[in-house]
Amino acid sequence: MNRGYIYVLLCYALIGIGYPVAKSAIESFPPWIFTCVTMLIGGIVLIPIALKYDKGALFKLSKKDWAIIAIQSLIGSVLYTVFLLYGMGSSTAVMASIFTSLTPAFVLMLSAMVLKEALNLRKLFAIALAIGGVFLLTVPGSDTGGHDTLFGLSMLLLSTLSSAVYVIVAKKYSVEIPAATIALGICMTGAIFTLPMALNELSSFDYGLITRMNVSLLVFFGISSWAVPTLLFFAGVTKIPASVAGMAFAATPLTASFFSILFLGEHLTIFSAAALVLVVISILIAEAKGKRERLGQPLA
Repeated sequence: MNRGYIYVLLCYALIGIGYPVAKSAIESFPPWIFTCVTMLIGGIVLIPIALKYDKGALFKLSKKDWAIIAIQSLIGSVLYTVFLLYGMGSSTAVMASIFTSLTPAFVLMLSAMVLKEALNLRKLFAIALAIGGVFLLTVPGSDTGGHDTLFGLSMLLLSTLSSAVYVIVAKKYSVEIPAATIALGICMTGAIFTLPMALNELSSFDYGLITRMNVSLLVFFGISSWAVPTLLFFAGVTKIPASVAGMAFAATPLTASFFSILFLGEHLTIFSAAALVLVVISILIAEAKGKRERLGQPLA
């Protein structure tokens, strides 16, 4: 199997595992503090890796490179995470993971509107399935947690939209930067972007919540949801077709649902299960045929 596919699949699987961790952590840490600290931890972990394996590429980045990294960090990391955390405060980790996996459908729609890419019947059907999954999550009784579902879903939709816009930006403004270096740049610029809001939240933060367990959650999330997945993504995405990378999104809701049920005691309702199935199928339909078409093309 192509190592690139394994890297990207592991990336999205780890992101899914991070959902129940984030859900637990936001009970003690405000969103901006959590995002800033975990991105900083991820960046610190990546520093020795980038310096050792990327041969000083970090010090050779141009202003354009840094601008593109900053845009990717702001849209695809900072806004995505903050919206996600606010959404998790009013929903479940399972629901959050399902919404995140709608990203491929959002990418299809934005690609048609922004990049003028054609939408065929297969892609339209995939979008319809994904939208159907969203409607299932808004059915009365689908949220067993008694949360403010409307606010939670709105934040999760914005999080998913941020992730999709990030993909579009990455398509339009791609750069040739080693994986560890760009991953480090994204984590560090993200920490800088969130620092002012994090400092503002510190004024009302209860320092008594800084326990060994909570610090462990921050470190674990910084490594397993920032440093390692970001490194794996950029190490693998250049080695595989975009369609294969899109299919890997399916790993996020599966691992997130499993670990949320296992560790948080969340329940997968009939509506949530049906939505999860529809979303995963929509990803496979949207991306699988594109992969087969590429494999069927003659070599030049």
